[in-house]
Formats: sequence, structure tokens, C-alpha cells
Amino acid sequence: MFVRLAFNPAVFVYEPRGARIFNWYLYAYAICAASMFLAAWWFSTTDDRLVAGLPRASALLPAAGVVLLFILLNIEIADFYATGREITFQFGVTLAQDLTYTIGWLVFGMLLLTAGIYLHNRLARIAAISLIAVTACKAFLYDMWSLGGLYRVVSLVGLAVSLALVALALQKFVLRDSQEPSR
Repeated sequence: MFVRLAFNPAVFVYEPRGARIFNWYLYAYAICAASMFLAAWWFSTTDDRLVAGLPRASALLPAAGVVLLFILLNIEIADFYATGREITFQFGVTLAQDLTYTIGWLVFGMLLLTAGIYLHNRLARIAAISLIAVTACKAFLYDMWSLGGLYRVVSLVGLAVSLALVALALQKFVLRDSQEPSR
């Protein structure tokens, strides 16, 4: 199911666009992501190695669920701003759409970082920091050119506060744990 939802471009023409947010994309992607998280939880107490030398299924399923949720976020943003019968992913069409992608990616990255800290999952924290870094680069190098005056200042302050929160969370919950002496 993951491959069909993540790598099939025909998923955007299965059904004409209907509701802007509560649509079949939300239903299909959210149900599949939730089922992957649930299956990973169920498999976590079993020996779920499919082939020796490969990662366990309970380690791969949450990553696939997170990828589906990130794809869902982008689909919902594109669907909200789409004007035709099909969803198209375009940057630079409207400033609102570009900033919605930036804010959505930043919030998603911060939520993923929170989950990675809570679950003590190093790979989730690395993925979150990577997404936040890409989002910060997009904001600085792409979005700031479109903004002027006070909007640029507010955007820079918001990005600075977000990055400061990420740094504080990493310092308090991740770096502190790795620097404590082992007992």
C-alpha cells in the first residue's frame, strides 16, 4: 500500500477534486499511516525480521507512516490551492501557497522532533532536524525574496523563535542525555 500511495502519480486523478480538506486523500493516507504505526506497535514485541541482515519491519513501518503523513501534508496544501480538476504541485504561483508549505513543513518537522525526543528515536530526530534545516533554507533563500517590509521582519522573527525552540529542545532533552555518565 505504501508504494501505491507514495510513488503512483495517478493517485491525483483517481477522483475529481471535492472538499478542500476533508477529502479522500485525508482518508486514504491517514488510515494507511495509522495502520502502519499500529502494525509497528504490534510487531515490536515479536521477532519480525523478514530476512536476516535487514531491519525489522517494526522499525521500517513507522518511517513509512511518517513519509505518508508528509506526503499527505503536501497533497492537502496543493489541493487547497488548486484551481483545476487535478492537483498540481507548483511553487511560485502565490505567496500564500509558498508560505503555507514552509509553515507546514516547519510544524511537521517540529512535531517529528517532539516524537523523536519522546520515543528516544535517533533516526526520527535526524529526519526532523534535516526537514527543519531544509525548511529554514527554503524560508531564507526562497520565501524572503517575496516578502517586503514588516512581513519579512515578522517572518524572520518567527523563524528565529522556531529555530531557538529546536535548539533548546535538543540541548535539554537530547544532548543532556548523551553527556550524562553511564552508571
